[in-house]
Amino acid sequence: MKTMNKFLMALCIATLSCAMVHAQSHGVMKFAGPSTFGVAAMDAWQDNECDTILFQMNSTSDADITIPSMYYKAMQLTIPSFTIHGATFSMDYTTRNATFAEQTFEEVITVDGEEKQINGSSFSAFYNHAEKVFELQMVISYGRMPFPVTYTIKAAYVSPETGIHDIRNQKENVNGNSVYDLSGLSLSHEGFRGGRIFIQGGKKILVR
Repeated sequence: MKTMNKFLMALCIATLSCAMVHAQSHGVMKFAGPSTFGVAAMDAWQDNECDTILFQMNSTSDADITIPSMYYKAMQLTIPSFTIHGATFSMDYTTRNATFAEQTFEEVITVDGEEKQINGSSFSAFYNHAEKVFELQMVISYGRMPFPVTYTIKAAYVSPETGIHDIRNQKENVNGNSVYDLSGLSLSHEGFRGGRIFIQGGKKILVR
Protein backbone atom coordinates (compact mmCIF):
# COMPACT_ATOMS: atom_id res chain seq x y z
CA MET A 1 0.00 0.00 0.00
CA LYS A 2 2.81 2.40 0.92
CA THR A 3 4.56 1.61 -2.35
CA MET A 4 1.36 2.33 -4.30
CA ASN A 5 0.85 5.64 -2.46
CA LYS A 6 4.42 6.68 -3.22
CA PHE A 7 3.92 5.77 -6.87
CA LEU A 8 0.70 7.79 -7.10
CA MET A 9 2.33 10.77 -5.41
CA ALA A 10 5.29 10.61 -7.78
CA LEU A 11 2.90 10.36 -10.74
CA CYS A 12 0.97 13.44 -9.57
CA ILE A 13 4.17 15.43 -9.13
CA ALA A 14 5.42 14.37 -12.57
CA THR A 15 2.07 15.33 -14.16
CA LEU A 16 2.09 18.75 -12.52
CA SER A 17 5.71 19.32 -13.52
CA CYS A 18 4.96 18.45 -17.16
CA ALA A 19 1.95 20.72 -17.16
CA MET A 20 4.03 23.57 -15.75
CA VAL A 21 6.75 23.08 -18.36
CA HIS A 22 4.11 22.95 -21.09
CA ALA A 23 2.49 26.16 -19.85
CA GLN A 24 5.77 28.06 -19.67
CA SER A 25 6.97 26.77 -23.06
CA HIS A 26 4.19 28.74 -24.75
CA GLY A 27 5.99 31.98 -23.89
CA VAL A 28 3.98 35.17 -24.30
CA MET A 29 0.71 34.54 -26.12
CA LYS A 30 -0.93 37.41 -28.01
CA PHE A 31 -4.69 37.84 -28.30
CA ALA A 32 -6.58 40.49 -30.25
CA GLY A 33 -10.24 41.41 -30.45
CA PRO A 34 -12.92 44.04 -29.84
CA SER A 35 -13.18 45.65 -26.41
CA THR A 36 -15.48 47.97 -24.48
CA PHE A 37 -14.67 50.29 -21.63
CA GLY A 38 -16.26 53.19 -19.85
CA VAL A 39 -17.73 54.55 -16.63
CA ALA A 40 -20.71 52.54 -15.44
CA ALA A 41 -21.82 55.31 -13.06
CA MET A 42 -22.20 57.67 -16.03
CA ASP A 43 -23.50 55.00 -18.41
CA ALA A 44 -20.82 56.21 -20.83
CA TRP A 45 -19.25 53.48 -22.95
CA GLN A 46 -16.71 53.33 -25.74
CA ASP A 47 -16.20 50.46 -28.17
CA ASN A 48 -12.76 49.71 -29.58
CA GLU A 49 -12.47 47.82 -32.85
CA CYS A 50 -9.42 45.82 -31.84
CA ASP A 51 -7.23 45.70 -28.74
CA THR A 52 -4.26 43.42 -28.13
CA ILE A 53 -3.51 41.77 -24.81
CA LEU A 54 -0.52 39.63 -23.83
CA PHE A 55 -0.88 36.49 -21.74
CA GLN A 56 2.15 34.94 -20.02
CA MET A 57 1.65 31.81 -17.93
CA ASN A 58 4.22 31.78 -15.13
CA SER A 59 3.10 28.42 -13.73
CA THR A 60 0.02 26.24 -13.58
CA SER A 61 -1.63 28.67 -11.16
CA ASP A 62 -0.59 32.24 -12.00
CA ALA A 63 0.01 34.44 -15.04
CA ASP A 64 0.93 37.97 -16.11
CA ILE A 65 -1.57 39.78 -18.32
CA THR A 66 -0.63 42.98 -20.16
CA ILE A 67 -3.47 45.38 -20.92
CA PRO A 68 -3.10 47.88 -23.81
CA SER A 69 -3.34 51.62 -23.29
CA MET A 70 -6.86 53.04 -23.36
CA TYR A 71 -7.87 56.48 -24.58
CA TYR A 72 -11.21 57.49 -23.11
CA LYS A 73 -12.69 60.19 -25.32
CA ALA A 74 -15.43 61.23 -22.87
CA MET A 75 -12.84 62.16 -20.24
CA GLN A 76 -9.99 63.07 -22.61
CA LEU A 77 -7.86 60.66 -20.61
CA THR A 78 -5.32 57.99 -21.52
CA ILE A 79 -4.76 55.05 -19.21
CA PRO A 80 -1.30 53.72 -20.13
CA SER A 81 -0.61 50.06 -20.84
CA PHE A 82 0.10 48.06 -17.70
CA THR A 83 0.68 44.48 -16.61
CA ILE A 84 -1.31 42.59 -14.01
CA HIS A 85 1.33 40.48 -12.29
CA GLY A 86 0.60 37.12 -10.72
CA ALA A 87 -3.10 36.85 -11.54
CA THR A 88 -4.18 33.50 -10.10
CA PHE A 89 -6.19 30.87 -11.93
CA SER A 90 -7.27 27.25 -11.73
CA MET A 91 -6.44 24.96 -14.62
CA ASP A 92 -8.48 22.07 -15.95
CA TYR A 93 -5.81 19.55 -16.91
CA THR A 94 -8.18 17.72 -19.25
CA THR A 95 -9.19 20.70 -21.37
CA ARG A 96 -6.22 22.93 -20.43
CA ASN A 97 -8.68 25.78 -19.88
CA ALA A 98 -7.73 28.40 -17.28
CA THR A 99 -10.33 30.11 -15.08
CA PHE A 100 -9.42 33.31 -13.25
CA ALA A 101 -11.94 33.61 -10.42
CA GLU A 102 -12.82 37.17 -9.40
CA GLN A 103 -9.89 38.83 -7.63
CA THR A 104 -8.31 42.21 -6.96
CA PHE A 105 -4.92 43.62 -7.89
CA GLU A 106 -2.68 46.66 -7.42
CA GLU A 107 -0.03 47.84 -9.87
CA VAL A 108 2.26 50.87 -10.01
CA ILE A 109 3.44 52.29 -13.34
CA THR A 110 5.73 55.22 -14.13
CA VAL A 111 4.37 57.93 -16.43
CA ASP A 112 6.65 60.86 -17.31
CA GLY A 113 8.81 60.09 -14.30
CA GLU A 114 5.83 60.02 -11.92
CA GLU A 115 4.45 56.90 -10.28
CA LYS A 116 0.77 56.21 -10.90
CA GLN A 117 -1.35 53.71 -9.00
CA ILE A 118 -3.73 51.32 -10.73
CA ASN A 119 -6.18 49.55 -8.45
CA GLY A 120 -8.25 46.68 -9.77
CA SER A 121 -11.32 46.32 -7.57
CA SER A 122 -12.56 43.44 -9.69
CA PHE A 123 -10.86 41.14 -12.19
CA SER A 124 -11.94 37.85 -13.75
CA ALA A 125 -10.94 36.04 -16.93
CA PHE A 126 -11.20 32.77 -18.84
CA TYR A 127 -8.84 31.15 -21.35
CA ASN A 128 -10.42 28.56 -23.66
CA HIS A 129 -7.57 26.41 -24.94
CA ALA A 130 -9.56 24.54 -27.62
CA GLU A 131 -10.93 27.71 -29.20
CA LYS A 132 -7.82 29.78 -28.40
CA VAL A 133 -9.97 32.58 -26.99
CA PHE A 134 -9.22 34.78 -23.99
CA GLU A 135 -11.94 36.79 -22.22
CA LEU A 136 -11.56 39.18 -19.31
CA GLN A 137 -13.47 41.81 -17.41
CA MET A 138 -12.11 44.23 -14.85
CA VAL A 139 -12.96 47.39 -12.95
CA ILE A 140 -10.01 49.70 -12.32
CA SER A 141 -9.19 53.09 -10.83
CA TYR A 142 -6.27 55.03 -12.26
CA GLY A 143 -4.47 57.87 -10.49
CA ARG A 144 -6.94 60.57 -9.48
CA MET A 145 -9.76 59.47 -11.74
CA PRO A 146 -13.11 60.42 -10.15
CA PHE A 147 -14.81 57.18 -11.26
CA PRO A 148 -13.66 53.59 -11.82
CA VAL A 149 -13.53 52.29 -15.39
CA THR A 150 -14.94 48.95 -16.51
CA TYR A 151 -13.04 47.14 -19.28
CA THR A 152 -14.08 43.97 -21.12
CA ILE A 153 -12.54 42.13 -24.05
CA LYS A 154 -13.03 38.89 -25.96
CA ALA A 155 -9.92 38.19 -27.99
CA ALA A 156 -8.72 35.48 -30.36
CA TYR A 157 -5.21 34.03 -30.43
CA VAL A 158 -2.82 35.69 -32.86
CA SER A 159 -0.43 33.28 -34.53
CA PRO A 160 3.23 34.41 -34.25
CA GLU A 161 3.93 32.85 -37.66
CA THR A 162 1.21 34.57 -39.68
CA GLY A 163 0.01 37.38 -37.42
CA ILE A 164 -3.54 36.19 -38.12
CA HIS A 165 -6.14 35.27 -35.53
CA ASP A 166 -6.62 31.56 -34.99
CA ILE A 167 -10.26 31.17 -36.11
CA ARG A 168 -10.19 27.51 -37.08
CA ASN A 169 -13.25 26.65 -35.01
CA GLN A 170 -15.57 29.22 -36.57
CA LYS A 171 -17.98 27.64 -39.09
CA GLU A 172 -17.93 30.71 -41.31
CA ASN A 173 -14.20 30.33 -41.78
CA VAL A 174 -14.52 26.64 -42.60
CA ASN A 175 -17.01 27.54 -45.30
CA GLY A 176 -14.49 29.96 -46.75
CA ASN A 177 -17.09 32.69 -47.26
CA SER A 178 -15.99 35.18 -44.64
CA VAL A 179 -13.22 37.66 -45.24
CA TYR A 180 -10.80 39.03 -42.64
CA ASP A 181 -8.19 41.75 -42.54
CA LEU A 182 -4.61 41.00 -41.47
CA SER A 183 -5.49 41.62 -37.82
CA GLY A 184 -8.14 38.91 -38.01
CA LEU A 185 -11.22 41.13 -37.98
CA SER A 186 -14.20 39.95 -40.00
CA LEU A 187 -15.09 42.33 -42.84
CA SER A 188 -18.13 42.87 -45.02
CA HIS A 189 -17.79 43.42 -48.76
CA GLU A 190 -18.68 47.08 -48.17
CA GLY A 191 -15.46 47.41 -46.20
CA PHE A 192 -13.18 46.31 -49.04
CA ARG A 193 -10.80 48.88 -50.43
CA GLY A 194 -8.32 48.57 -53.25
CA GLY A 195 -4.66 48.03 -52.52
CA ARG A 196 -5.32 46.06 -49.35
CA ILE A 197 -4.61 42.43 -48.48
CA PHE A 198 -7.41 40.29 -47.01
CA ILE A 199 -7.73 36.71 -45.78
CA GLN A 200 -10.39 34.41 -47.23
CA GLY A 201 -10.49 30.65 -46.83
CA GLY A 202 -7.10 30.80 -45.13
CA LYS A 203 -5.49 32.47 -48.18
CA LYS A 204 -4.22 36.01 -48.65
CA ILE A 205 -6.03 38.01 -51.33
CA LEU A 206 -4.87 41.34 -52.75
CA VAL A 207 -7.79 43.59 -53.73
CA ARG A 208 -6.69 45.98 -56.47
